[in-house]
Amino acid sequence: MISKGIPFGNDPRSPALRPNRSADVWFRFAGDLTEFDIAAARAVLSPIERKRCERFVFDCDRQTFAAGHALLRSTLTFHERLRSPQSWVFQTGSHGKPCLAPGQSELAFNMTHTAGLVACALANVESIGVDVESVERTANADEIAASYFSQREVLALEECAGLERQTRFIELWTLKEAYLKATGAGLSAPLNKFGFELCGASGLQFNPPDNTTIADWHFALFAPSPHYRLAVAVRSVQLIEFRVRGWPPGSTSAQLVPLRASRPIGSSAHEPLSTATVPV
Repeated sequence: MISKGIPFGNDPRSPALRPNRSADVWFRFAGDLTEFDIAAARAVLSPIERKRCERFVFDCDRQTFAAGHALLRSTLTFHERLRSPQSWVFQTGSHGKPCLAPGQSELAFNMTHTAGLVACALANVESIGVDVESVERTANADEIAASYFSQREVLALEECAGLERQTRFIELWTLKEAYLKATGAGLSAPLNKFGFELCGASGLQFNPPDNTTIADWHFALFAPSPHYRLAVAVRSVQLIEFRVRGWPPGSTSAQLVPLRASRPIGSSAHEPLSTATVPV
C-alpha cells in the first residue's frame, strides 16, 4: 500500500532533483487509492483534463485517468521545483505525443496506465517511453504475435508454455510499446520490424529496425508487483541508470531492481544497470 504520505501535489520534504544520467520512473497502484487520494488527484488536473476525466463511464476509469495525470504533474514538480503541479502546460508534439509547452522544462516524459496501475517516466534525454501491462491480461498471444512480433520473438514465444508463455508475451509487448512511445510513432509503426530477445536470467537484447543506431537505446524491464510488468525505453548517448519507485516519495516502497536490462555496445560488464534496492 502506498496511499499514505503526500498523495499528489507538492512534497516540501524533498530537495529539488533533476534527472541527468538517470531515467526516473514513478508508479502507483490505483486500487490502493482512497477517496482523499482521488480528490487530491482531481485537484491538480487542468480544466480540460477534468472534462476528459468525466467523460469516462466507469468510476475505475475516471480514477485511473485522474491518478495518472496527477502523478505526472506531481513528479514534474518534484523533480523541477519550478512551479506547482496545477500550472504545468502540455501540448501535442509530432505523431500526437504529449510534451511540455516551451519555456517550462527540458525534461522528456511519458506516462502510461493499465487497470490498477499508473506510471510516468522522466529524464534529461532525447526521448523516453514507458509502458505497463498486467501479466493476467486476457489476449490471444499467438494471434497477436503472428501479426506484430518479429520472427525471432515468435520463435522465442513458441519455446514457452502455459503461464511462462503468457508472461513472456506481456514482457515483449511492454518493451515494444515502450520503444514506440519513446519514438512517438505509436502503433502506426510496423511492430514486426524490430524486436527484443530475453537472454539468460537477466539479459535483454534490442534488435532495432533499419536505420536505427542500437547504441543510442537503453531498455529495462521491471515488476512493480508479481501481477504487472513495466518497461522503459530511453534514447540517449550516455549510459542510463534506471530508478523506479512507488509514489509518493518517502513511502515504504523500495526502489526496484530490473528483471532485465540492456547495455549499449562497448559498455563495461562492471557498469551498473541500476542502483541497488534501497528505501525510498
